[in-house]
Amino acid sequence: MIDAFRDLKDLRQAERKAFGVPCPACREKLPNAQPKILQPGHLCRAHKPHYRDPRPEPTAAEYNAAMAGTGWAMKEPTP
Repeated sequence: MIDAFRDLKDLRQAERKAFGVPCPACREKLPNAQPKILQPGHLCRAHKPHYRDPRPEPTAAEYNAAMAGTGWAMKEPTP
């Protein structure tokens, strides 16, 4: 169980590096603080009103292309 949570943590770190962008609202409203790193469609609750990243979720092909070097690419669905 512990190994599964460690793997999940590693996966989330790799996804943040591949798809994450700094929150523009944090940069504007909290200039001295580190901005939150948002993934597509996620919500930043560090300030009000909350900011949602407008980017769409990546497709399977985009996800695989971005995660190919990390070893976390999804397996292609078999028909």
